[in-house]
Amino acid sequence: MKNYKHHHGSPNPIMAQEEAAILLSVERALASSTNSQTVGRNGELPFISFLQRYLPTTLRAVSGHFITPNGDLSPQLDVIVIDARYPLLSENSDGSALVMLNSVVHVYELKTNLTSRDIKKSIENAIKITALTKQIKEFSPGEWGAPQITLLGYRTEQRHSSIESTFFQHSRPELAPMDGVILRCHPSDSAANDWLGGTLHLEPPFDSEGGKSQRADGYFPMFIRSHTPLSDIYYSLVQNAYYTLGERDYSFIDIGAHLNEYMSWATA
Repeated sequence: MKNYKHHHGSPNPIMAQEEAAILLSVERALASSTNSQTVGRNGELPFISFLQRYLPTTLRAVSGHFITPNGDLSPQLDVIVIDARYPLLSENSDGSALVMLNSVVHVYELKTNLTSRDIKKSIENAIKITALTKQIKEFSPGEWGAPQITLLGYRTEQRHSSIESTFFQHSRPELAPMDGVILRCHPSDSAANDWLGGTLHLEPPFDSEGGKSQRADGYFPMFIRSHTPLSDIYYSLVQNAYYTLGERDYSFIDIGAHLNEYMSWATA
């Protein structure tokens, strides 16, 4: 298994504070409620609030569902980052929204205390979401134009070796490419290491790749260690979002045509 270290120089103190604030907010939610929906919502809100403050005006973060041009509804999604030029089709009193699939740039599934069971369920969800996104021909899985999916664990309930093993054993990148990001690894792991969290990633096979993958599909499992996981999430999200929007190259005329296509579902 390859291990890559991230070197971003000294951690950005502002991002480190934001990371601490999100984790504190989640800890408060866990301490104050046993209701998983309440805790879940309290896990979404600080991350959405962070994104809303830092994202460029070209992007917007909401929770809710997307709808496909055929009228199929996605599962409930914790965080959806959209092309901000698109209007919301509807918004509920709790702030959750219905958005057009054409607008979706990135989807995050959030877990307050990540377990192996969560990973398996998230991979199943990612496969369902990816199958729906394929209704738009330029959204082929693994292509730059397609929406990206990330599983974000604030903390892990199990040791890193268990989390990593489950993620790489069950991931199906050919059906649903998905990274797993951990803000804080299990205390037993972080105490023994000089890193706080990191990214679980499957690198696609390359002809030039010298080594042989442990996986039959040729993908290379990697854990990219990080001292600043939230900072890494933010910068990679913004950079990849620009590549995604550039690849789609939707004009305002295209967006007007998409809106027209969706209005029959919005008013249903």
